[in-house]
Amino acid sequence: MSSKTTWLIAKSGAISPPSGRLLGSAYLVTLTRGSTTRTVVVEFADSSAVVSNGYAEEVARRFLRDEEPPQRVVVEASGGIDIVVGPRELANGEAPACPAEKTPQRARQHRR
Repeated sequence: MSSKTTWLIAKSGAISPPSGRLLGSAYLVTLTRGSTTRTVVVEFADSSAVVSNGYAEEVARRFLRDEEPPQRVVVEASGGIDIVVGPRELANGEAPACPAEKTPQRARQHRR
């Protein structure tokens, strides 16, 4: 069983749908893992659907165990989820959000 740390939902809130998209509503969900922060834009294609912060968070929860969550997803009228912008790419030399886990080491014994 892996003890890999998952992302946590820090906050969420309604935003204007990103430009160029004619979707009903959008929410920005902020995820944290230690000192690392990522955001996921959750857009809803069906403006007649009942949408809320809670529903946006429910959608984002699907990605909490991912190494890097997607940047933008769309919830279709049918309920399906499309990833519009995938996980962010790491720049050269940038460490992943969750570095490889180290095995526990024994402390040194100090002799007097």
